[in-house]
Amino acid sequence: MFPSLLVPLDGSSFSEDALPMARRLAKSLDARLHLVHVIRPAPDADLKSPQEDMEWKSRVREGAEEYLEDLAGELEEAGIRVTTAILEGRVVRALDTYVKESRIPLVVMTTHGAGGLRRWWLGSVADGLLRKGSAHLLLVRPWDETEERPEEEPRFRHIVVPLDGSNEGEAALFPARELARRFDAKATLVRVIPAPVELTSIYGVPGVRMEGDGYRARKTEAQEYLESVVARGGDPVPAARVVENGSAADGVIETARDIDGDLLVLSTHGRGGLSRMVLGSVADKIIRGTTLPTLVVRPPEEEG
Repeated sequence: MFPSLLVPLDGSSFSEDALPMARRLAKSLDARLHLVHVIRPAPDADLKSPQEDMEWKSRVREGAEEYLEDLAGELEEAGIRVTTAILEGRVVRALDTYVKESRIPLVVMTTHGAGGLRRWWLGSVADGLLRKGSAHLLLVRPWDETEERPEEEPRFRHIVVPLDGSNEGEAALFPARELARRFDAKATLVRVIPAPVELTSIYGVPGVRMEGDGYRARKTEAQEYLESVVARGGDPVPAARVVENGSAADGVIETARDIDGDLLVLSTHGRGGLSRMVLGSVADKIIRGTTLPTLVVRPPEEEG
């Protein structure tokens, strides 16, 4: 499924928080792991002479080589095949060029956490790769320093796949099922429909749900759609859940939390008119709002 993985590293412990997940995947999938560092232009490059700039890059490259070699050594001792690379230039462009040239299908990286990790805000590199990159992207929550680091390697026990009824959205099904099979995990398909209007009274009378024909038709269609996806077969057989929520993104996030999901797998394209350059609103809100690792899958027409 993923014969090779790439982890972008900038020398920080933050970027290294993606390594446990990447290591686990590399072992389970027998994949080659590419550790990549990008040398960006010096902040004061305009003030340096060509000779000074060359010397500065040489020092940075030497440090980066030593850093990557140390990490690669540890991974190779664990039986993982590792390739290291040092690139130069704009980070997103350099990484994506390397991905294309090396035919790497998956990038695993940490995203920035903000506000005590109450919300998950994408860093500029992750955001750039989501919007302009060529590979699938597994976004990993950074370690919360208020918690103890887990001793065991990451694994998936319950994979959640939001679907919107489109062929593009179903691009997430194959990798989700493959990961579920490799990790012996459960999988749940989720379809969110708008909640019916509920009329309430200021006099303490119980609210009345206005479940009209339109609502019932949407619910029936959603149930039949998920049942049809399950009926197509595949291992493991996923569970299916129709969820009512005024926000599709909130419905997915809350459901994943309620059923103890530990991985979200979603497509970057669906009925929202998502495009390669602009992440659509629902996927965008899910990715930014969840604290779960999230595998963002590019449908075939988006790849390359």
